[in-house]
Parts: sequence; C-alpha cells; structure tokens
Amino acid sequence: MEPVVRDQVEAARRSLAAAPTLPAAAAADVYGEAGKTFLLYALGTAAMPCLENAAALAPGDVRWAYYAGALAQRVGDLERARRHLRRAAELQSPFPAALYRLGEVELLRGDLAAADRAFTAALALPGTAAAARFGLGRVALQRGDARAAVEQLEAVLQAQPQAAIVHAPLAAAYRRLGQLDKARAQAAAYGSGEVSFVDVLMGQLQAANAGNMRRIAAATEAYNRGSYSAAAEEIRQAIAVDPQDVRSWMLLGHAQERLGDAAGAEQSYRRAVELDPNHARGRLSLGTLLAERGARGEAIEQLSAAVRLRPDLADARFNLAKALAEEGRLPEALAQCDALLQLRPQDHDAQTLRHELRARLGQEGSGG
Repeated sequence: MEPVVRDQVEAARRSLAAAPTLPAAAAADVYGEAGKTFLLYALGTAAMPCLENAAALAPGDVRWAYYAGALAQRVGDLERARRHLRRAAELQSPFPAALYRLGEVELLRGDLAAADRAFTAALALPGTAAAARFGLGRVALQRGDARAAVEQLEAVLQAQPQAAIVHAPLAAAYRRLGQLDKARAQAAAYGSGEVSFVDVLMGQLQAANAGNMRRIAAATEAYNRGSYSAAAEEIRQAIAVDPQDVRSWMLLGHAQERLGDAAGAEQSYRRAVELDPNHARGRLSLGTLLAERGARGEAIEQLSAAVRLRPDLADARFNLAKALAEEGRLPEALAQCDALLQLRPQDHDAQTLRHELRARLGQEGSGG
C-alpha cells in the first residue's frame, strides 16, 4: 500500500480497540467508519464484521446495511447481500441504488419475480433507469420473452452507448428471434464497459480514498489562493477517479465560474445536484448562475428548492427574492426578504431590497 493509504488503514484498526467500551451509537460509528475504510481498500474479510456490528448497534442507519449488502454482493454471498439490501431499501425509501443491487442479487439467485419487482421499482427513479432496464432485459430473456428483452436492452444502449456489456444478452435475444445478422453484430461489439448508475453512498465511500483526498485538498488550496486553472485541473483528476463525488463537482463549478466558463460551471452544478438532489448549496449555486444567465424561471425553481431544503440558507433567500422581483412576482419576493431579515435582521442588502419592493408595491397598488 501507499504510505498514506497504509496510515489510513492502520488508523481504522486502532480505532476499533475502544469500540467495546463506548455507548452503542458511538461504537456503531467506530465500527462503521472502520468498515468503510476496509471496504474501500478491498479488505472484505475485515470490513464485513465491522459493518454488521455497526448495523446491529445502529439498526436505523441505512449506511451500514447498504455497505454490508454491497460487499456481500461483491463477494457472491447472495443470501447475506439480499438480507442487507432489503433492509437498506426499507430504511430509505426510495433508495434507487439499493433496489438495483437487490434486483441483481435476486437475478443471480434465480428469483425472477423478485428481480422484476426490484428492477421495476428502480426504473421509475432518477439515476438508475438505464441500469434497471439492463436488469429487466435479462429477466425477460430468462423468461423467454426475447422481444421484451430486445426492447429493454436497446434502450440501455441508447442511453449509455459505452455499456458494451449489454451486447452479449442483446445478441442472445436477437438469436432467439432468428435475426442472426443483428445477433452477430451485437456479439462482435461485446466488451467490458459496464452499465452505470448513480450510487451516492458508494460515491461518498470512494471520496474517502486517501489518494483522491490529496487531490481534493490540493484543488481547494489552489482555489483559495486564486489559482483557478490549477484547481480545475486538480479536481478533474479527482473526478476521473471518483465521478460521483458531489464535493468535487461543486469545487469544479466554482473554479469554472471564476475562470469565466459559465456553461461549464452550469454543467458541473447540474451534475452535483443530479448526484445529490438534497444538496441545498448545489441548488443555490445552480440557481444563482441560471439567474445571472437570464434563465430566471428555472433559477427560481432551483433557489426555491434550496430554501425548502435549508430554510436558514440566507443567500438562497436573497437570490430567490431578487429573481422573483425581476420576474415581477413582488409579493413573493417581499415574503422572502421578510423571512431573510428574521434570520439576519442587520442584513443591509436585504433591507435595501425590501425597501425597494415595498415602494414598487405601493406604486403599483396606487396605479403609479
């Protein structure tokens, strides 16, 4: 192991010594965090008991059930994977990644009805639609419905052309339909490209990679000293390792804004919000940028979402008030100013905007 990785693993091992003496909640965190570290570096034999201890001590924490289920799936322990993934899906509803993984486990177990249910549930959720179709296509193939299999698998390739792993089952489906030319073409295109799906918890786990953490730290340092090009380059390397890390996409967006690349920043913020729809600051950054680019309708949607997620997020309320005012929705804008001034009574900008809005409303009310 790299020295920095070895240090991280050794620190996790040392932390376990105190776990038996701690209260249940604290011990669960110690076991869980150690389990995550072991899981990250493929030390599965050490990771599983840690994660299962954490799940037993904190039965309401979805993370430990999910990580244990994902690890059991990785090593082929299907019954254990099924038990933990079902628990994760019960604890957090909806949980797209858990449902998709559960479908994969049920498919391997040969329970086509259970696999169909899990994949169908995942199909309706953001981030797992293509992967769920991949599952449903293979279920249809095993049931002998080649036409349904072709429909689902072709849709996967339309959404993710790089997913070369889809070509093998698609070739099998075309062979069953007697369309041999298409079957041969699909077989020839088979490769190792996987079907991707949004997996926030596993993305957070990958973000703990010590090597990647150094890249993120270097990018943050470069950004803080004003070296925005260096920050963007460093964070792109981190994203290449872990494309599901929300922090990286947010930092890239901030650097792109500083570099004058508004279109690139918008794409980065959109990716962050796609990965974590409950990321209030992501929606704030995206909404603010959209407002500056003149897309006030969507800006208001994003900023309103930020306020719903974080009612105390003052910048979101102020920018929402400005966008609403620019759209002529003055009473709504004034309501946001009033709410903001309850949070920050001395906010000069909010006081000024509130005064302007009251004056405009008074003029409009009197016909002036």
